[in-house]
Amino acid sequence: MKKPLHTKRQILAALACLLAAAFLWNMQVRKEQQELAARISPSILRFHVIANSNGKEDQELKLKVKSFLLKEIYRQISQESGNQELGKKQLCTWLSLRKEQLAQETENFLHEFGKEMKVSAELKTVEFPEKFYGSLRLPAGSYDAFQVTLGQGRGRNWWCVLYPKLCLTKDAVQETPESSLETLKVLLSPEDYQAVTRPRPNLHIRFAFLKAFHPN
Repeated sequence: MKKPLHTKRQILAALACLLAAAFLWNMQVRKEQQELAARISPSILRFHVIANSNGKEDQELKLKVKSFLLKEIYRQISQESGNQELGKKQLCTWLSLRKEQLAQETENFLHEFGKEMKVSAELKTVEFPEKFYGSLRLPAGSYDAFQVTLGQGRGRNWWCVLYPKLCLTKDAVQETPESSLETLKVLLSPEDYQAVTRPRPNLHIRFAFLKAFHPN
């Protein structure tokens, strides 16, 4: 037996309202993320490596380069600062003065794999998606970043956080370093710190079609 036409219209109207509410909720969440990112970004420096292409070899080189650069950056800073951690402003100054040197060292590193590839490095503002680093959530938005581009820079990218120190030579951070959380706690307001360290949501949203759209 078919459902009455007015019942189907009511269901369609209800679904339209639900979709509209979901759209408005999503817009509000995005707005809140952008506002949070704008507040916390002055305290954070990201690290961004863009591969030459999406080919398997170029993607593998991207990961080798990020590990090489992280090791070199941390090693050189440690030697020059006497193991003292630099603040964001100091780190940006250090990177700005050595970006050409780091780019050249990366090109030399690529030569070891038989690759002749131009490498560029610069400090710039970059749009990042939402990203989780262990217990830390960085909302989508614009952040200062040390960006390294390999060759044509047309491949998938890799990113992490240089300050506070979240960049490890491993691809994933399972646990956020306690020292980094302590640094953020000092840099951010209590509300913003709570927002970025809130447990990752585990939401399962399921849309079920109503029986009215199927014959009995």
